[in-house]
Formats: sequence, C-alpha cells, structure tokens
Amino acid sequence: MNKQILWGCVTALALLMAFALVTLVFDARLNQAVMTPLGELPLMHLLGVLAATAAGGAVAGIRFRWIAVALMGLLWLLTVTVLSAKQVAPLPTTLKYNTLAIVLTLGLSWLGATLGARLTDRRNARRTASP
Repeated sequence: MNKQILWGCVTALALLMAFALVTLVFDARLNQAVMTPLGELPLMHLLGVLAATAAGGAVAGIRFRWIAVALMGLLWLLTVTVLSAKQVAPLPTTLKYNTLAIVLTLGLSWLGATLGARLTDRRNARRTASP
C-alpha cells in the first residue's frame, strides 16, 4: 500500500469521525433516519460517506475506489457485529433494517472515491495545460 492510499484512508476516516461528531453535537436534528419500507435511511451518514470518500479519493486517486468500499464494508461489519453481540437485536433483524443503508453506503463510497479522484485529475490536467 503506498502512502497516497494510506493518506486517503486517514482522510476518509477523519471526515467520517467529524460527521459523526457533528451529528452527535446537534443530536436530534441531524441524526434523524428516514424510515422506509426497507428499513431506516440515515441521510446525514450517507452524506458523510459521500464527502469523506470523495476527499479520500482526491488524496489517493482512482485506486482508492475499492479500498473505500472495503473500508465502509468493514465499518458496517463492525457495526452489525456489535449490535448483534450486545443483544440489541438478532442478526436477521439488524440486517433487515440496515440492508438499504449498507447498500447505499457501499455505492456512495464507490461514487465518492471516483468523483474525488476525477476532480483531482481534472484539476491536475488544468495545471499542466496552463502556461
């Protein structure tokens, strides 16, 4: 793993923590999840994933896409494991109410990393093209 990818991971995780802190500070207003027939949809979390992985992709480049998806998958695996181990809800129930959020998180992490890398590539191309 090269340093760019490592810094992309650090950037993405730091921004995810910042979004979590903001939602914790503003408590009920930003931490609301929209209930859908497929489960809860945490909109602020999804926005945080998109922004964090875009920043990580901007730092690390296009190779960060798969790592961003793996990073978000690992975070969801830890979340589901903790919820099941603490007996908050049985594993099938936890997965039932979080499947939509998991799928959207993984998709947005791919999209965010791609957009971040493309924006950086575009900016670098403009720098080299201008005299």
